[in-house]
Amino acid sequence: MATKRISKSQFMKGLQCHKHLWLYNFRKDLIPPVPKDVQARFDEGHVVGDLARQYYDGGQLVAFDYKQLPEAIKQTSELLKKGVKIIYEAAFVSNNVLVRPDILKKNPDGTWDMLEVKSTTEVKDEHYPDAAIQKYILEGAGLKIKKVWLMHINNQFVKNGPITPKDFFIKQDITEEISGLRDEIIQNLEAFMEVLANDEAPEIGIGQQCSAPYECEFRGHCWAGIPEYSIYDIPRLKWEKKEQLKDLGILRFRDVPEDFDLNAGQLLYLQVEKTGKAVIKKPAIAEFLGALEYPLYYIDFETIMPAVPLYDGSRPYQQIPFQLSLHIQAKPGAGVRHLEYLGDAKTDPRPALSRFMVDNIGPKGSLLAYNAAFEASRIKELAEDFPACADALLALVDRIKDLMKPFQARAYVHPQFHGRYSIKKVLPALIPDMTYEGLPVANGGDAQLAYFSMLSGKLSKSEMEQTAKDLKVYCGQDTLAMVKILEHLQKIV
Repeated sequence: MATKRISKSQFMKGLQCHKHLWLYNFRKDLIPPVPKDVQARFDEGHVVGDLARQYYDGGQLVAFDYKQLPEAIKQTSELLKKGVKIIYEAAFVSNNVLVRPDILKKNPDGTWDMLEVKSTTEVKDEHYPDAAIQKYILEGAGLKIKKVWLMHINNQFVKNGPITPKDFFIKQDITEEISGLRDEIIQNLEAFMEVLANDEAPEIGIGQQCSAPYECEFRGHCWAGIPEYSIYDIPRLKWEKKEQLKDLGILRFRDVPEDFDLNAGQLLYLQVEKTGKAVIKKPAIAEFLGALEYPLYYIDFETIMPAVPLYDGSRPYQQIPFQLSLHIQAKPGAGVRHLEYLGDAKTDPRPALSRFMVDNIGPKGSLLAYNAAFEASRIKELAEDFPACADALLALVDRIKDLMKPFQARAYVHPQFHGRYSIKKVLPALIPDMTYEGLPVANGGDAQLAYFSMLSGKLSKSEMEQTAKDLKVYCGQDTLAMVKILEHLQKIV
């Protein structure tokens, strides 16, 4: 078998798992279509990369993609010969490895600085070998690398007008940190080439490497034999214990011995899994219900988290509420009234959303949310960002109650929860005729993507209207689901 050429990204796959590297080279047919949320992260990374190039403006872009690598390598060589001092996405091959550093900047003494751009707000452990392999290959191709910089997003940046790259990014010199990785890089490359010289994938079991530091695209293939509701679904069970169970030949959650070392919560989930009977602690549920004050305001936000802020006064990755569903119930057993707000995808949705809350939530009564810490944090941020509504918004925070609490505290554990207590697990178990399946927008990730599509300006008028309708149906279902879940708890006690 001829020696394979790998890319920097393949090198990182190999570091995570040798089997991943082999499968990527020889069984790409096993890779499922890229999920929309993953593609959205890729697209956002491109936006961050484009902004980073403005940090060193005036450079030359090697625009040929992975399908045109000979052309990319040739153009890079020509730019070097011409004496171009800043090159974006240059292409170099050495030791059968292809790298394309985000930015190369030539120094007056003829050396080069390499800049790697990341969409994170800090330097992470996996960034060091990522940069180290690039430096190694660049030097092998004949460049003298003086400094290696990691450019990441400044999480203290607040947008105020046009974004200035030098304020938006933080440059961190990681030259010293990666200087000692050269021998390790060489050893890993030798190991990877041995793996790729084999006719079959290495035998590597599933483990933490399947999702850390990145989600493996072959997870579905490698996990195909794992039964539904397995030992890997046991909440907060350490990997060491999962390995112990696997070595005992136990994969199904319900087959775990009762004398296995589990904590109290895990033992309760196991009991419910084995018996198929719910565990309901009525006094704890009654205590929760007794703390609610009517009228009840069932609330749910939908948010976007753009890496590059869209609105003045916002930060990178800040949760920006663009939608709110509100069901209002005057007294127990009474009907509910539904109100909703959705941004117009043209202006900052937060000022109008804040006013909507202040105008439609009365001075008394509990606000009920599922995983209420999220809603409380968003309201506090709105109060901080929009002082005109601050007092009224902050007054709402003290009235928030969390409908998740009885399930999180294991006062109600249903067999269909399978150790989880998200609303997506609780609702179909308690209210079988309510489901998110089949909805065009069926979860928070879908909602983010839908609103980003509205923001893109690429939708027709009819598509905008349909997307807005789908968002309203989904968010409205979230608060109506809370109404139904509370009714179920009230009937129990």
